[in-house]
Amino acid sequence: MKVVFTDIGKAIRWSISLGNKFIQVVPWLTLFAVVLSVSSQFFLLIGLLLPLKVVLLLGSDGVPGYFPSVFQKFGREGLVLFLSAASVIFYALHLLGAKLVEKTATLASDRLLARSRKLVIFDNQQDIATKGYQRYSQSLATVTFVSLCLAVMAVFYGEVAAVILAYVVVCVLAVASFSSLSETFAQRLPVKLGSMAKTLGGVGFLVMFAFIVLDHLYGSAPGIIISVISLLLGRQAFGRMAGLVKDIQGLYGQRAQLAALFFHGRIFLKRPKGVDKGIWGLIAPEVRDEWVGGLLEDATGFSEPNFHAEWFDLGLPDVLCYKIEVTAAAGEKQLLVKVFNANRFAWARHEATLLTSQPRLPAVSCVLLTEVHGLPCHVFDITGLIPCAKSEIVERLPKFRRQLCSQAPPDELTSTYMRSHPQVWQRVDPLSVRRMGLLLDARADIKLIERLLSVLADLKHCLKTLPLAFGAPDIRAGMLWKNHEQNCFLLHWAVWNIEPIGTNWPIGEDNENRFSEYLSDLGQQRAGIADLNPHSVRLAAIFSQFEFRLSRGRYLGAYALVSSLLAEYEQVSGI
Repeated sequence: MKVVFTDIGKAIRWSISLGNKFIQVVPWLTLFAVVLSVSSQFFLLIGLLLPLKVVLLLGSDGVPGYFPSVFQKFGREGLVLFLSAASVIFYALHLLGAKLVEKTATLASDRLLARSRKLVIFDNQQDIATKGYQRYSQSLATVTFVSLCLAVMAVFYGEVAAVILAYVVVCVLAVASFSSLSETFAQRLPVKLGSMAKTLGGVGFLVMFAFIVLDHLYGSAPGIIISVISLLLGRQAFGRMAGLVKDIQGLYGQRAQLAALFFHGRIFLKRPKGVDKGIWGLIAPEVRDEWVGGLLEDATGFSEPNFHAEWFDLGLPDVLCYKIEVTAAAGEKQLLVKVFNANRFAWARHEATLLTSQPRLPAVSCVLLTEVHGLPCHVFDITGLIPCAKSEIVERLPKFRRQLCSQAPPDELTSTYMRSHPQVWQRVDPLSVRRMGLLLDARADIKLIERLLSVLADLKHCLKTLPLAFGAPDIRAGMLWKNHEQNCFLLHWAVWNIEPIGTNWPIGEDNENRFSEYLSDLGQQRAGIADLNPHSVRLAAIFSQFEFRLSRGRYLGAYALVSSLLAEYEQVSGI
């Protein structure tokens, strides 16, 4: 519980220090923004109250006696029209006030940024600065508005004000208690705080409503008008308090960026992730040995094995990898364990989907899919395998990519993939080709560009008719392993695709006349491949390189492939 109150205190203290900076640099704009925001809320409150008055008037024969005498002269119909028009005017004033608050926040943030005299730090720093200032001024206005609401209720209906304050105190204590008792609740609290505050605000309004009803039935409640006004004030107060929690959380969550923007002597340093969060909570030797040891019996079948764990460099962020030497009375094994951080769940699911649905792929054998401290964990058997050297990968990769084409993707997996990802021929559109021509201008042959545009639809159709094959576009050092027979196996399948056969095949001069040979070799392992037109497959290879360069803005490189692309298309189409 103490930790929660400490965090609340830190957030409030930081908000106050930020507010002091705002008041020092733009005092009048800050005051103007707060007054406008409070006024806007009261305009909204009045705009919501007046329609209730109109409904009461419509249900009566004349002007009720609880209306002030100054309204009696309007008569029933005149008063209905007057209050209806006033309701619209007050709501329009509320919208105008909100718009002026936005304009004021933009002006104030511009002055604060100019005062800090710094270079551009973030791409969207103007937006961060404006929203940060707007959140602060809105928070200050909320505190003022809620205080005024409680003060009014304390004067005219003190019991309701006491109920609201008591409910808020109980909610804070309850959240603090649950956080101290449940680690899961404490971990999810920062993510769910905004929605939780909104829910508790709604429940608080129901508690207040129930109290007012019971007070009217069994207590000594004031008049009905006071109760209605208290109900409206309480509803607005609970709504604004829920917004206050979200605003303060947003300000505190961006404290590093806002401090760098608004404070002259501060620079922006990314806050490191806590060492006890995600995979970083698993790397201490005593913790590592505990969770690794818990995996080994399921992964190896050995009883009480001994092991030695050593970090393995897979070259990927947020993927923890250990090479494990396991020895037991029953034998020895080598394992490789991968744990995916919380922000890499998609990688883990992508890899697990492929490994469980396509066991015949040239993949390192996956012996266990499990979780470690709530994080996805995949265990591979690397006994008898060694990682290919970096120089070897360059040499072996083209053959390995062709080897992937020997397995036809299952229909169900293909259907699922194609509903989720565009094919290479779908990722190139006429507009991007035209833009390439406009950028290159005199350096490009406009007739060549126009020729490509005229046949692009037919060219895509040629690619669409090719058989599909698996691909692994991002293979790095440490991912490709080999056995004693020099056969290669891929360890990391987090990034894979299903594309027309030939995609990402090499297109250099050495490979130009070897596509028939490649297809003949693949035809021995996969039916129908040997009969493919080599020019169609080479068209896919060139087009995939064209798409790769075009999507990355390498327009000269993409244009350099246009002639070859058209030449292969003419071979395929017989033009």
